[in-house]
Amino acid sequence: MSTLIALLRVLWHKLFPQKPIIIAIHGFGVRRSDELVPLRSYFHQKGYSVITPDLFDQRDEHEDHAQDWINRAETAVKEAVNDGRRVWLVGFSMGGVIASHLASRFPVERLVLLAPAFDYVSTRLVKLKVQEIVDDLLNRSVTDPRYTPLPESYKMTFREVIAQCGPSVAKVQCPVLLLHGTDDEVIPVRSSEGAYTKIPHERKRLFILKGVQHRILDSEAQSDVLVIIDNFFRKKLLG
Repeated sequence: MSTLIALLRVLWHKLFPQKPIIIAIHGFGVRRSDELVPLRSYFHQKGYSVITPDLFDQRDEHEDHAQDWINRAETAVKEAVNDGRRVWLVGFSMGGVIASHLASRFPVERLVLLAPAFDYVSTRLVKLKVQEIVDDLLNRSVTDPRYTPLPESYKMTFREVIAQCGPSVAKVQCPVLLLHGTDDEVIPVRSSEGAYTKIPHERKRLFILKGVQHRILDSEAQSDVLVIIDNFFRKKLLG
């Protein structure tokens, strides 16, 4: 019965096509999907459904299994695909690495990577230990009283997620847009440059944003970034 229902849903969407659903994956930070609010608000106003799953609950120190984080993102994509929806996928930082992995496994139409964390050892921090680099990611925005700091055990989970999902970028077979700031204090520009060279799809574009730091959606370039993403989704960019 469930298979029949799934088939009927797919048929319904083919007969009565809807706008694609946008699924956005957050990065390794205490704000989780809250860091995607500007993107969610922008596209909601344009009539799109935007799904932003939370990958973990930092109030639970035992939620430190990499596969669980990946599975939560995968579930959102799988449900949309099984429902016959067209999927546009966005990933920020660690979420960009996960998003590239999902795009290599599911029929995603378009993929946007915002400062993806394929390479998280920045030039500024290259002399520090990897543990200290991850600490910098871990504690970012912790001073905001609305958010609980991430548990220490999440550091290793972050590294495992990158290790598991990172290689998949070389298997992405859909148009890809990458955006990265020149002043990114956490993830070096070479992270996006390296990913760009590995993506096999011919329709891909990398924008290097001058003076922009890691949190692209919080930057002064926010409006321009959202317009670029919108143009990419609507095929005004890359066709």
